[in-house]
Amino acid sequence: MEQIKTLLEDVQVLKSPAFFDERGGFIKLFNQQATALEQYKIKQVNFVQNKEKNILRGLHYQTGTFAESKFFRVLNGRIQLAFVDLRQAPFGPKTTGTITLGSPDMGVLIPRGFATGYLTLEENTDVLYYSDNVYEPSSEQGLRWNDPTFKLQWLTFKPNLSQKDKAWADFKATT
Repeated sequence: MEQIKTLLEDVQVLKSPAFFDERGGFIKLFNQQATALEQYKIKQVNFVQNKEKNILRGLHYQTGTFAESKFFRVLNGRIQLAFVDLRQAPFGPKTTGTITLGSPDMGVLIPRGFATGYLTLEENTDVLYYSDNVYEPSSEQGLRWNDPTFKLQWLTFKPNLSQKDKAWADFKATT
């Protein structure tokens, strides 16, 4: 697995070895020995099926001892992955970014202290993400997907959101 790009401080795009022939293909989805992942300890792996285009999940993060870093991959379809750096909140800069993912040999590693979310760009999009911590509902926090503080450039104006994601407050209201 090689690091091919750094999007923001500590947000890394990684490319896995992939081998294809007339029979199909092989991709090494996770390699603990890869330089970028050698300190990464998986505690939970999540698989998410998204039936429709324009499903938006997020922006989520956990606080305290349940803060987590995440390593995202798209197994089928495409997503716009968004991230917001909250490590210096509420006083420091809140840096944001997005990247489009649509190939299982590409992954994005996002460290602790970031809120993450994604928008499906195709029907039947499958997302796999690894976490270095377990999910703890009492530590979960979120940000409104279109909070003007972050100026995220989503690729839709009318996403399909869960009731929970619709209810998140603006960042200014939570600090």
